[in-house]
Amino acid sequence: MITRGCDGEGVEVEKASAAARTIPRLYDILFSWYGPQGWWPLLSKAGTPGYDDEGYHPGIYEVPDGMGAFEIAVGAVLVQNTAWTNARRALAVLLERSLCSPERILGLEEEALARLIRPCGYYTLKARRLAHLARFFLSCDGLPERNALLGVWGVGRETADSILLYGYGVPVFVVDAYTRRIFSRLGLLASDDTPYEEVRSAVEEAVPPDHVCYNEFHALLVEHAKRFCRKRPLCGECPLRLECAHLSSAGGS
Repeated sequence: MITRGCDGEGVEVEKASAAARTIPRLYDILFSWYGPQGWWPLLSKAGTPGYDDEGYHPGIYEVPDGMGAFEIAVGAVLVQNTAWTNARRALAVLLERSLCSPERILGLEEEALARLIRPCGYYTLKARRLAHLARFFLSCDGLPERNALLGVWGVGRETADSILLYGYGVPVFVVDAYTRRIFSRLGLLASDDTPYEEVRSAVEEAVPPDHVCYNEFHALLVEHAKRFCRKRPLCGECPLRLECAHLSSAGGS
């Protein structure tokens, strides 16, 4: 259930049905407004055909090879609790030194690895998490299972689902703080603290399982949160303003 009413089960079902109708419409509006986002950026392919200078690849949805999947996994850990710009700087260091592989990461002392990834913040903690992730990848044969990824120290739901969706093309929707913020303001969530699995299930029930669609939807929500649905929202020109409960409650137009 994506939103919980206070007037009994009938209200909950009604709101859930409204969410099921609204969520696909949000995707259509955002895609029409912003276009394809080209996530997850593959920095190792930056500047090659189809990839821009930052590794984004709008309209290219092919599943990366094994090293590409590991690069995405490393990026998903580095970006925890920080902006992508900081994670990108740390990832660039590893790539420039040909260290973005499980074997090379495990060949480093954790202190040395921490110094290399310092730009991403929490670098000592993340160095340890990368070591655990590298061991997992070396032991994993083929597509990792979600529960197995969640068993890796330092890998939570958002990180695991990012690895599966962007690294392996598994149709699983990634929920982040931006998703919660937008959905909450649209009246689809009871609060920003709605449990991860509840939000994920609601999207996956409303949108047919397709890794391309989930890829774009997650990226589009991030882009929208950065442009309009900020902590202090810019509601006046927001493409979702006609859908927005937050704007209505604030008396906007």
